[in-house]
Amino acid sequence: MKWFKKKNLPLPKEHICCNCGTQTVGKYCHECGQNVFAGKEQPILHLFGQMLENAFSLDAKAPRTLAFLMFRPGFLSTEYRAGRISRYVHPVKLFWMATLILFALMIYQLGANKNVAINNQEYKGKIVDINFDKKEVSNYATSDTLHVPSMNSSADVEKPKENHEQLFINFLSKYAPYISFLFIPLFALLLALFFWRNKYYYISHLIFTVHFHTFLWIFWSLLMLIDILTPHWKYPNWLSLLLFILPGIYFAIALHRFYKTKSRWQSVWKAILILLLYFIIFLTVVVFLIILMEKLNFFHGGY
Repeated sequence: MKWFKKKNLPLPKEHICCNCGTQTVGKYCHECGQNVFAGKEQPILHLFGQMLENAFSLDAKAPRTLAFLMFRPGFLSTEYRAGRISRYVHPVKLFWMATLILFALMIYQLGANKNVAINNQEYKGKIVDINFDKKEVSNYATSDTLHVPSMNSSADVEKPKENHEQLFINFLSKYAPYISFLFIPLFALLLALFFWRNKYYYISHLIFTVHFHTFLWIFWSLLMLIDILTPHWKYPNWLSLLLFILPGIYFAIALHRFYKTKSRWQSVWKAILILLLYFIIFLTVVVFLIILMEKLNFFHGGY
């Protein structure tokens, strides 16, 4: 069918951008970036491709960028600092997509674990009720007088507890992606302090931080996806240890390549110190937020 046939469309004769009226040279307007074929007759597949690209930011650069990010630590940051930017997906766009995917999986897994816990609690509650009824029946049968416990007594009726965990999950699903952005400048500041002799601009440390956190988000998303698809499979001890230290190894290699440290051991001990400080700061901020939300009654109806 000719509708789905891919063909090279000739450039318009006038080479005038329909959006801003600029005289164009190639396929895209150098002033506003719009395709010169926008609004023209195009194959249906090409039209759907443009729709997907605009909706999900999918392009041919994504597979290559992801491959370099996951398997060549520090390479994308080095390329960015060298000015080779357009050939890869922009770091902020990639980080934002990875953040949304990670926290979507996290919320799903927390919700699934909570449902399992509730089902187990209800099942145990039914067993306790049955045993209690049998005991009460035996006591009533042997007693001279019939005693029926009051159903309206405050001692017999247990007040429902507030679902703090569900409120925290709702808070996490809404604000966690934005909170994660707050730690990016802080991590970049730690890098600037540890590598001040390199005399890199802060933007270089920031780009390196974005790439490293994007790797972390994708790495954790893959692990969570494996847990969701194989809930009954457990990692061997050696594999759990390897997965635990793998981000640290990645970080040390990335530091060595991007900052051109004198030795790998220098990168290792700096990586350990930076991650340790970052972890301490992260825990401090999380505890502070939890205490602050409790003080403001965030989990007691304030949400």
